[in-house]
Amino acid sequence: MPDTQDMVRRGPLAQGRDRRTFVAGVAALLASAWPSGRISASPVGLLNLGEGTVETASDGTLLSSLGFMLPEAPRAEVDALFRAAGEPAEAGPIPTNASIVRIGGEVILIDAGSGNSFQPTAGKLAETLEAAGVSREAVTRVVFTHAHPDHLWGAVDDFDDSERFPNARYVVPAAEWDFWTRDDVETKVPDWLKGLAVGSRRTLKRLEAKMERRKPGETIAPGLTYVATPGHTPGHASVLVEAGREQVLIGGDALSHAVISFRRPAWAFGSDLDRDLAIRTRLTLLDRLANERVTLVGFHLPGSGVGRVERSGDAYRFVPA
Repeated sequence: MPDTQDMVRRGPLAQGRDRRTFVAGVAALLASAWPSGRISASPVGLLNLGEGTVETASDGTLLSSLGFMLPEAPRAEVDALFRAAGEPAEAGPIPTNASIVRIGGEVILIDAGSGNSFQPTAGKLAETLEAAGVSREAVTRVVFTHAHPDHLWGAVDDFDDSERFPNARYVVPAAEWDFWTRDDVETKVPDWLKGLAVGSRRTLKRLEAKMERRKPGETIAPGLTYVATPGHTPGHASVLVEAGREQVLIGGDALSHAVISFRRPAWAFGSDLDRDLAIRTRLTLLDRLANERVTLVGFHLPGSGVGRVERSGDAYRFVPA
């Protein structure tokens, strides 16, 4: 296994940090604005950010397997990793945490869940929002980190093809749009993703009239900026939420497993389309989050998905809030 700290030391961030630039892996792909700052501790699931808030809303859970998650890791090493973490070496229910950002008079949803057509244990976001007192009509903007089904499909009703958030505009990373809406997208993805890719293309095209495409570093809403975190998908982007010097990074699937992504970030992950690029992204992102103590919200991280990154030996650990 590659030495995590050595890979970080040799990365571009180890050679100097520009306050206004986030660079990882291939600089042309990963450049995006991320000013320096941190946020004070807040209750789980609700972060106070200046005059705004960030909270999470569950879309339910998903099922997968360790064999799919870790297609290249020897089983003995996987068992040892989970044993050291005090967890069973098996895949349990995977959380799915969308985020609600209230800032600048807007109610902004980060990722829309999977709807009812993906897995029966997911598609619960509408119920969660209602329980939190957030009507679907109140959402002013839906921002996607990427176009995988569990982040995108919930924006459109499975039965009548209507918009679930009728008063919202939509924002997607420009590179995600370009990849997933191409006519031959199913030929550019592995077999397990072919049918799902067609569904994502259909959903994006359904929302096209109200869809804005933004590049990393561009403002996507008041106080929100895309940060390039590619590899999981070609245009995957995290969302940096800022109020003054306070910050929260909504990371989508850039760091998607509380044990693997932090303790073995250089291991290949099965759902990443470009595994080498995803590894470089994880290493640099972890380094930055640990150094600057920026609060992280992860779509698939445990509990509400809110926590921070700490160094742990030659790797890292996720500390839930």
